[in-house]
Amino acid sequence: MGYFSPWMIGSFLVSLAMAWHIIRNGKTPLWLLGLAAASFLSFYATIAVWIGYVIFAVIPDLLRSDSARRLKSSMVKVTDPGRDYRVAKRNVELVGSVDSKRALAEECIRSGRFGDAIELYESAMEGPLGGSDPALLKGLGRARMLSGDGALAEAQFVKLKEVDPAAFDADAELDYARALALQGKNDAAVAQYEKVVSRYPGEEARARFGLLLESLGQTARAQALFAEILASVKGAPSHYRSRQREWEALARQHVR
Repeated sequence: MGYFSPWMIGSFLVSLAMAWHIIRNGKTPLWLLGLAAASFLSFYATIAVWIGYVIFAVIPDLLRSDSARRLKSSMVKVTDPGRDYRVAKRNVELVGSVDSKRALAEECIRSGRFGDAIELYESAMEGPLGGSDPALLKGLGRARMLSGDGALAEAQFVKLKEVDPAAFDADAELDYARALALQGKNDAAVAQYEKVVSRYPGEEARARFGLLLESLGQTARAQALFAEILASVKGAPSHYRSRQREWEALARQHVR
C-alpha cells in the first residue's frame, strides 16, 4: 500500500505536471533529468527540485508576463500618479521631437490639462509635414473637443478624414459625434452616433448616445441603449466588465 499512499500519488501528479510544464514551455531538459534523479534519491530531493523550478523558471516567466507588466504599471500610477507626465515632459525638454511632444500631449489629456495638450499638438504640427500627420490631427481634435471647443474640434476631424480616412477610426468617430453635440448640432450628432455605436469596441459610444437622446427627449431610444449596455456586460468576461464598469454604472443609473 506504501506505493499507493496519498503522498506518493500526490508526488507523482506534481512531478507529472512539472514535466508537462517543462516540455510545453520549452524549458531546458536538465530540469527533467534533475526531476528523474531526485525521484530516485528521496522525497525531499524531489521537493527541492519542485521549489527550485518554481523559483528559477516559473516566477521569472510570471514577472515577464503582460499581466505582471500591467500590474506594475498600475502600482506605479497609484503610488506616483505624476511619474508618466514627468518622464514625458523631461523627454520634450531633452529631445523636443514630434513624438516626444505627442507623448506629453497624451499625458496632458489623461491628466485633464487640455490647454497644454493643444499647445503641444500645435507645436508638433509646425514642421513641414505636421499639418497632415493623422496622429497629431486626431490628438488635437480630441484635445479641442475635451476643452469644450466643438467647432475647432469638428474642423480637425473633418481634416483628418480628408487626409487619412483609415485614421478616422471608431475613437475619432466618437469624438467627432461629441464635438457636434457640443455645438448643438443635434441632428448631425445623432446621425454620427448611429454610425459609430455599432462598431465601437466597448459601451462608451452607446452610453454617450443614450445620454444625448435622453437630453433630446427621445426617452424610449435612450432606454433601449441603456438596456443594451446592461445586456452586453451581463455574463461577459471579467476583463471586459472591468473595462466597461463606468458605462455599466451609468446605464444602471439611467435605466428605468
